[in-house]
Amino acid sequence: MAFHSDPRVTALPVIAGLAVAYVRNILQYHRYSWDSWLEFFVTWFVHYIAVILIVGIAYAITRGKETLLLGRSETLRNMTVEEAIIFGSVLAIFAAAAIFVLAHWVPVDTNE
Repeated sequence: MAFHSDPRVTALPVIAGLAVAYVRNILQYHRYSWDSWLEFFVTWFVHYIAVILIVGIAYAITRGKETLLLGRSETLRNMTVEEAIIFGSVLAIFAAAAIFVLAHWVPVDTNE
C-alpha cells in the first residue's frame, strides 16, 4: 500500500496491525515483548497485511450487488476505499483493545 495524501489512510492500518500483533502476542505467548526486533517486525507486518486484506474483503462485499447482507444501504455502497480503510482500521484497533481488556478482566471474587 503506497503512501496516501491523507495521513489517516497510511497511519491507521499501521497502528491497527501493531495493536492486533501486540494483543495476539500477549494472548498466545503470555509475554509483553518479542524476542528480537526481526520477530517484532515480521509479526507486525503479517498483521498489517491481514488488516488490509480484511478491509479489502469487507469493501468488496459492500460494493457487490447482493442486498442480502447489507440491505439497500446507499451509504455503504457509495463508500470510498479510503473511508473503508479508515473505518476498518479503527474497528480493528477497538476490537484489539476490547479483547485486551476482556482478557485481563479479573472477576470479583464473591466467596468470602
